[in-house]
Amino acid sequence: MKQVLGIDVGGTKVASGLVAEGCQVSDFRIESTSQADLVGQLGKLIGSYQGFEGIGLGLPGQVLADGRVTKLPNIESFGETSLRQALEDQFHLPVHVMNDAKAFALAEATFGAGQGYRTVVGLILGTGTGAGLVIDKQLHLGKDGIAGEFDHVMWLDGKLFRDQVKLQKPFNRIEEACQYLRTILSLVVLGYNPDIIVLGGGWSNMPGLQAQAQEFLTNVGGYQNQTPVVMHQLDHPGIIGAALPLLRR
Repeated sequence: MKQVLGIDVGGTKVASGLVAEGCQVSDFRIESTSQADLVGQLGKLIGSYQGFEGIGLGLPGQVLADGRVTKLPNIESFGETSLRQALEDQFHLPVHVMNDAKAFALAEATFGAGQGYRTVVGLILGTGTGAGLVIDKQLHLGKDGIAGEFDHVMWLDGKLFRDQVKLQKPFNRIEEACQYLRTILSLVVLGYNPDIIVLGGGWSNMPGLQAQAQEFLTNVGGYQNQTPVVMHQLDHPGIIGAALPLLRR
């Protein structure tokens, strides 16, 4: 059976596993994200696995069509790197690199909570905040691969959305997260107006957050809206989504 090594890189942890057709994940592992040498960490991690025919990576930053990663906002030491080329040269296997929120969205739209819908937004609420839009099981990346990078929306005071959120996190109560949740949901609905929104990421699991999100969605900026918002269904959507483009080949 064909297997692809899927790796989901976050600001605080790296999750990995072998993904087979049908989204089965085996040999799941998790470790802290290296802030000093992420490329070296990935090389060692990949080298510790066996029995895969390709490498899929999801990372929290801008990923260009040629596999270059321009920056990782949550890993300050990381500079622009042709990650796909570097890993293909090292391991002599096909490599696909994508944004982590888009990997999450693709997995949930294909096998998870959004599989019965035509337009699906996967929304990550974690160390960073980002979204992926999937239309008819195909990702919408945008010309420069930055569609859905809502973490970098600038507020009226000149600060980025991510900077505003960092002033409050970690959230201890749903009330502390409400203004940020309302803002991000408004951007998603007014920007994409999807058939469904699937939530993931660390603070999406806060008690009461899903119900509050659904309440916000009944009226967005004065517009009536019936978009359902649900929690993710898959155990490892980031890993599965990162591997999917190579599994589909």
